[in-house]
Amino acid sequence: MSQNFRVIKEFIESKHLELMNEKIREALHDRRVIKLSSDEVIVWVFYGKERDYLIIPKIYCSCMDFELNVIFRGVKKSCYHIITQHVAEGSGFFRDLRVSNELINDILVEILYIGRSSTLRKILT
Repeated sequence: MSQNFRVIKEFIESKHLELMNEKIREALHDRRVIKLSSDEVIVWVFYGKERDYLIIPKIYCSCMDFELNVIFRGVKKSCYHIITQHVAEGSGFFRDLRVSNELINDILVEILYIGRSSTLRKILT
């Protein structure tokens, strides 16, 4: 796993500016990257139009593209959500929400089992 981490990290750091396409700019503008934090944990989420994704910066995304094309097929080094999160964190174009551990747990369960968090959407509206 550490080798995979290094490859993704190098790819993001060297290529993310080249990949700043319209889709990434739109996500940054709309602040679709969300940092959820409590006293004990920090969790990154990509708030999609249809689905939401858990992101572990530079390492993992719960989207199907990451699972299929990065992990299984090995045809990509990263997905759009990981790149967007990295750029958002570096530029400050993300939403920073301080919530309880219980709320973070509820949001993660919804994202991982349903693919979309109604709890997160209620907080953001």
